[in-house]
Amino acid sequence: MKIFTANTSKLILFLFLIGINSAAYPDIYMFTDKRGQQFFTDKKVNKHYKLLLRSNNNRVASSFKNSQVKRYSHLLNPSHSHRSWQRIYHPLIIEASTKYQLDSALIHAMITVESNYQQHAISSAGAKGLMQLMPGTAKRFSVTNIFDPQQNIFAGALYLKILLEEFKMIEIALAAYNAGEGTVRRYKRQIPPYPETQEYVSKVLTFYEYYQRNLSI
Repeated sequence: MKIFTANTSKLILFLFLIGINSAAYPDIYMFTDKRGQQFFTDKKVNKHYKLLLRSNNNRVASSFKNSQVKRYSHLLNPSHSHRSWQRIYHPLIIEASTKYQLDSALIHAMITVESNYQQHAISSAGAKGLMQLMPGTAKRFSVTNIFDPQQNIFAGALYLKILLEEFKMIEIALAAYNAGEGTVRRYKRQIPPYPETQEYVSKVLTFYEYYQRNLSI
């Protein structure tokens, strides 16, 4: 086991030191202390070291805490979504879907799974609002009040539009919305092997199909 102390920009040097190449490489763990000093190692020294790069030989099931930790991710039946809140936010959803040329039923499906129309919903991963925007995503789309329904819905819709333009397929765009577009690119533009993300995509598509047939405001 080797421990290398560096900032993130020196990670490449660490990878070189432990013999990384295109054929095989070890797991890479990182720990950042209170002073901001970063430590990289090829073994999990203690609980403070987090997996940064998974090796080709590591077959432990992947995990991504996003959909799983959302407060309303337990919803199974589309008919259980709150119809009064659907009516309240429907005009904004129609406006956003029209502006970005999206199906309003898809936006309703995402909001149902993301927050069940709870304006102030916050996940333990830090996602906030109706469409559960991460702070970085909110900043990217110039959101000044992440809990404002109009800003949240429009930013979420715009982000989905961008993802659809890149990935072409709804299920892949939804996976990118949940797990991050960079993650989807790393997995060759397919749904990542994260159970949480796979469940998220499945749930949204289920609600989408339901709302296409039954959405009446």
